[in-house]
Amino acid sequence: MSVPAASPPHAAHAGAGTHTLEEGPRIDLAGLRADRRVRLLATMEAEDLDVVLLGRPGNVRFASGARQLWTAGARSFAPSCVVVRETGGVHLLSVWDEGVPADIDRSHLFGISWNPGSLAASLRRIPGLEGCRRAGTDSLNPLFRSLLADVAPRATFVDAAGPLERCRRQKSPEEVACIATAASIAESLLACLVEAVRPGVTERELVGRYAEQLANLGVPTPPTEAVCTATARRGPVTFRQLSLARPIGPDELVVLSPGALYAGYEAALARTTLASGDPSPAHVHLATRARSGLEALVGSCRPGARGIDLLGAWQAATAAPLPSVPLVHGLGLGAEPPVVGAGLGEGAVLEAGMVLSVQSWSAAEGTGGVLLRDTVLVGTDGPVRLTRFPTLPVRPGSSEAAP
Repeated sequence: MSVPAASPPHAAHAGAGTHTLEEGPRIDLAGLRADRRVRLLATMEAEDLDVVLLGRPGNVRFASGARQLWTAGARSFAPSCVVVRETGGVHLLSVWDEGVPADIDRSHLFGISWNPGSLAASLRRIPGLEGCRRAGTDSLNPLFRSLLADVAPRATFVDAAGPLERCRRQKSPEEVACIATAASIAESLLACLVEAVRPGVTERELVGRYAEQLANLGVPTPPTEAVCTATARRGPVTFRQLSLARPIGPDELVVLSPGALYAGYEAALARTTLASGDPSPAHVHLATRARSGLEALVGSCRPGARGIDLLGAWQAATAAPLPSVPLVHGLGLGAEPPVVGAGLGEGAVLEAGMVLSVQSWSAAEGTGGVLLRDTVLVGTDGPVRLTRFPTLPVRPGSSEAAP
């Protein structure tokens, strides 16, 4: 699979971010949506599904292309998108058409309601749903199981999560281009964060700098808040996701892990730098081990490789026990299968066209921790890095490299 050209590292940091907007000419988004629907309808035909009712954000985005509001926390299942195989119609839960692609007619929108009975009444009006034989859902709860049985009384409801995952697993060239664009944005964000790291700055202040640069680039929706965490030198070193209000101390290793979205597709990367001072031999050892593990993992991302092969490659390169955090997971419209780590995904098999988040974590009490992460395409001829930020970012104000 060929990879579309992406902006070089730091290109988006240098000025206007108009090329990052979804309305830009870089990617044929209408063609992307059409291709996804062809794949979805083919999956529905292969699985003998007359209708799919989708509630998970990634599946809703895949089927409809509609931009969704960013919300924190979990939410229970509700059928937010309904696709009918016979008509090819995509019906969307939306109170307005902002962010809804023009190829979804306004008549295919149904309104949200706090009353589940009212929502069920809206579903009943969707042509092809009431009389369907076999319907798939990507999730379900007892309330909607009962309501949907009333909406489509002749239907057998089946779990469609597996078929949907297989439908989304291999990325088209346009999807890879979206992820490559997100990677360029993430590299711009990382460049800003590296410049802002210094003793005394708080982790939350760095998160604010991240949010500011996101907005400057016209990408106001973050995929995650896990952006900046310092790894304390005293006590056990744990892998921490949540940024705190604590000031960063001198000589602390600081994990910078900004993510970015483009057209719903995510790219992820992480680098670790020193807040100040020169790297000690212990710092260099940690960084070298993390880098060796990352290179071994990336080099193993080939079609046919199994999860156990990836785990073995990391252990052989680092001579260390597997960390508690996953080493690999799928990436696309958010996090996707497979997940490979200690006790996870040993039997997973990589396929050409998958995109993966690949990371290596190395920690030692008294020194801190080093996290390195890249976004990698499993190409037909081998792995292709979509993130190209230097593995060892140069510390601000210094000509020397930090971990």
